Amino acid sequence: MAGPSHTIVAIAKKDLKPGDHIFAWRVIRAYSHHGIYVGDGQVIHFTTPQEALDEIAKEYPDSLIVDENPKSKPCERCGYIVGGSPGIGVMKTCIEHFAKTYHLYQYNVSWLEVLLRPRGTCCPYKSKPLEDAVKTAYAKLKTGFGKYNLLTNNCEHFATFCRTGRKFSGQVLPWRLPDLYKPEMVPIEELEKLAAGDNI
Repeated sequence: MAGPSHTIVAIAKKDLKPGDHIFAWRVIRAYSHHGIYVGDGQVIHFTTPQEALDEIAKEYPDSLIVDENPKSKPCERCGYIVGGSPGIGVMKTCIEHFAKTYHLYQYNVSWLEVLLRPRGTCCPYKSKPLEDAVKTAYAKLKTGFGKYNLLTNNCEHFATFCRTGRKFSGQVLPWRLPDLYKPEMVPIEELEKLAAGDNI
């Protein structure tokens, strides 16, 4: 019996549709950054504050997690400053400032697939229509998405909320589980709470 596919293929900018949830690998695939493509070459995403980047740098000291480019002038199109814009919450940037290579996040997959695929690439919940995701992303651009927290309120939580109306982050499961537990040992209801960012 064949299992779920684990192939993750990059998507071209020309193939993106407004409302698509995209992600990009960071720090030698240690984690991924997520956002909602809103059309016209732009992405709305919840950025990582400097304190969280510092935590990741401690965990992976040999990895370069800051932009190698020196600070630049603000982008004429979106205002992004290369090497100087992290940590400002929900923002809209050109897709080129989001990532050079990005992938399409998948929805409505089984919990087995969530557990078997690389973390932060899929969600078991059904997605709303793409146009609803765009509306939600623009609403959160105005109101914010709360205080960033690597484990309980991150960019994946933001993007899945825009697409489903529920927060979900599969990439946090290994860090939120009690010691010696593997995700497949935990009841789905508990996994849902952990992935949503609720307190244990």
